Amino acid sequence: MVECGPMRMFIEGFAFGVPQPDSCVGAAQKAIEFLEQIASRWQYFKSPARQIDESPGNPLLHSMWEAARLVGDPDLTPMAAVAGAIAEATADLLSKSGITRVVVNNGGDLAIRLGPGDSLAVGIRPDVARPDVTHRIVLTPEMNVNGICTSGLGGRSFTRGIASAATVLGQSAAVADAAATAIANATFIDAPAVKRVMADAVDPDTDLNGVEVTSAVGELSEGEIELALSQGIAKAERLFEKGLIIGACLTVKKHTRCTGSISSLLAPMVVDKPSNH
Repeated sequence: MVECGPMRMFIEGFAFGVPQPDSCVGAAQKAIEFLEQIASRWQYFKSPARQIDESPGNPLLHSMWEAARLVGDPDLTPMAAVAGAIAEATADLLSKSGITRVVVNNGGDLAIRLGPGDSLAVGIRPDVARPDVTHRIVLTPEMNVNGICTSGLGGRSFTRGIASAATVLGQSAAVADAAATAIANATFIDAPAVKRVMADAVDPDTDLNGVEVTSAVGELSEGEIELALSQGIAKAERLFEKGLIIGACLTVKKHTRCTGSISSLLAPMVVDKPSNH
């Protein structure tokens, strides 16, 4: 496993069960180049994807642009897919070099490649701002889950919603990242406990100029929590019906709900209780 700063990316690669540290180091160096490619087009990608008519020629930049356009929210910019796209490009690089098991963790957004007979247990966090894991899902190659990405209040990026976490499983990490952003955004409700601020008032370099984002969420009624969850899951189910995601889990104020496609696959984490002996 290799840690790649400054993105806090962890890269794990095996070829038929044998660790491949040298390949992982090379992939980490390439990931930094991916960051530089995005930085060179930063101003271009601050516009909503729907307003960018021409596909970027660079494969990485194209994947960000395409992911945002596929998810389809009118104000979703390609930057909504940036973490997933970098993880995916890094995983593809390793997979094409003969690595049979790849896990790239880019700050909590995962790109996964599993070979025949492999499995991977992935923890689901109910809050992007906390490390606690409440559920897990065991992935196998037959499930075609190549990306798992999470968005929510308190994460690395702004959100317009009130979800503490929206986790999406998809065949593409870039699309899963953009979808997680859109699903988290869909949980917004107009309530006194929900505090909003202009994104560019907090970060002048944001890609959300003139857009209100959530800054804090106080106590909510059961009805308000239910409304937020229902809106987010409805958005996730629509993306599932379009074939863009495999499934999603959503948490608002410690209340978690999943799409029907994966609800039976999630298992609660069992915490060992200390012995009295």
